[in-house]
Amino acid sequence: MKASTRPFLPAVFLVLGVLLLASCTTVNRLDRHSIENATIAANLRVPPEPRLAVSYSIVFDSRNPIGTALSIGSNIAVAAQASRVDNRMREALLSIDVPRIVLDETYSAASKALDARMVSRKYQADYLLDVDVREYGIRADSPRGAVRLYMRMTARLYHNRSGELVWRRNVSFEDRASPTMFGFGDIFGNVVTAGALSELSTQAIADGFEQLAMQSSRELARKLERDLYEVRYH
Repeated sequence: MKASTRPFLPAVFLVLGVLLLASCTTVNRLDRHSIENATIAANLRVPPEPRLAVSYSIVFDSRNPIGTALSIGSNIAVAAQASRVDNRMREALLSIDVPRIVLDETYSAASKALDARMVSRKYQADYLLDVDVREYGIRADSPRGAVRLYMRMTARLYHNRSGELVWRRNVSFEDRASPTMFGFGDIFGNVVTAGALSELSTQAIADGFEQLAMQSSRELARKLERDLYEVRYH
């Protein structure tokens, strides 16, 4: 009689699930390696296209019809203003190589944390920092909502000779734009909106996005540098 495989299927799926989860967790094997005075190179995987996600929807409150009616005109005007700047924001975002900025900052931070010397030839280095930007873009929840840069990425450190994965961290972050990045000054408080950007040229928006990318990348690099330092010495 042919043996049934059904009792084994749950166990198989459980093992596959555990392996899948394990592949997504952080990795730290730095204690196996002496990295001081080693060389390190960096690699940026081909990133996806950036996303621009700005919501122009207007919320109608059935419990407050009078207030809603009074605000419809202003809301429509703000939404139309933000919609007009959409193409300029897209063009500006595409002109900034955000993943490359992230790579440069992360690479510098990793070399400092590991006391490793930066070299340009990837596969002749002792270690390779691999940066994988999986998603990034600009987001605003509404025309009056704050403009933010967001990103999901994975940083990996490989031992080149053996191919061993030495260290890995998954990182997600979101950083809000500052008015000074776009030359607005203190009059705007501390929030930059999609509607406010409608008054700017594509180049001015691009300059602001570049400053936002630099600020975000430096903060991200500092976090990864602290993580590398801690796992190295603790």
